[in-house]
Amino acid sequence: MNFDWIQQINEKLFIFRDDLFPFLGGGNKGRKMKAVGLDVFSKKANAIVTTGGVQSNHCRAAAVFAAQNKLECSLVLHGSAEDFYKDSGNAKIMRMSGSKIIFASAPAEIGTLMNAEMKYYEERGLKPYYIWGGAHTMEGGGAYIDAVAELKDYCVQSNWHPDLIFLASGTGSTQAGLMAGLDKFGFENTAVVGMSIARRSAQATEIVAKFYQDLCAHYNIKFTNQKAIVVDDYLFGGYEKYDSELKAFSDSSIRDYGFILDTCYSGKAFYGMLQYIRKYDVTKKNILFWHTGGVLNFLAR
Repeated sequence: MNFDWIQQINEKLFIFRDDLFPFLGGGNKGRKMKAVGLDVFSKKANAIVTTGGVQSNHCRAAAVFAAQNKLECSLVLHGSAEDFYKDSGNAKIMRMSGSKIIFASAPAEIGTLMNAEMKYYEERGLKPYYIWGGAHTMEGGGAYIDAVAELKDYCVQSNWHPDLIFLASGTGSTQAGLMAGLDKFGFENTAVVGMSIARRSAQATEIVAKFYQDLCAHYNIKFTNQKAIVVDDYLFGGYEKYDSELKAFSDSSIRDYGFILDTCYSGKAFYGMLQYIRKYDVTKKNILFWHTGGVLNFLAR
């Protein structure tokens, strides 16, 4: 088996290169949308309704999936419409996909607008499929249970296992899926540390813990009650925000590490991981950084 998607940085630090996932534009949202797509097909849906920000990796993956499979697609976006129509990256792909674009003026409007789009398709005789933002669904989380099987194969082949897995944590479904996957595939001494990119720790931890339990119940996985860990020390002001220090860190990532770290997701998580390692003196532990993507965010502006 080819394990090119596992990159070794040094003796203790390894990278799972999910940014190289080869479908729907890559990253964790590509992996999730591939899994969600199987449910779309099984339900014989012919339209998709979902939501995200103006540079949403998830909305990009959903838009590309819809275009590839000749499905209608509505994207309810939050954020600046001006930025959406001038930026490159995910926004450009969404613009080119043929998807219907709707802007929410406030977060409270998103649900109402999505419901209206579902009704719009139903009234035209279509069968729409509703996808929660970030693919925060059983299918999306299940994709990361399955991803741990790939990690397990690598660990067996290389006689190496991670003590800590770090990743960018947004909606929490990727982190929860990894935790459930660790239970399923017998990683008894591995913890997952989410580096929040938007939410405060208390809220994020609660969401991850609940979804982890729901995934284990849904997929009949023996529940070991792992502790949900989400660190909010490196938000840099919140979703899509950053400062000059993080921007410099991102801009030098190719030179310093050989892969791209963006300022919205992976850069915050990798920067935060390095600080966490020093702060809690875990340099002797085997560490895996799960690179969830962000190349298109990096190229957006």
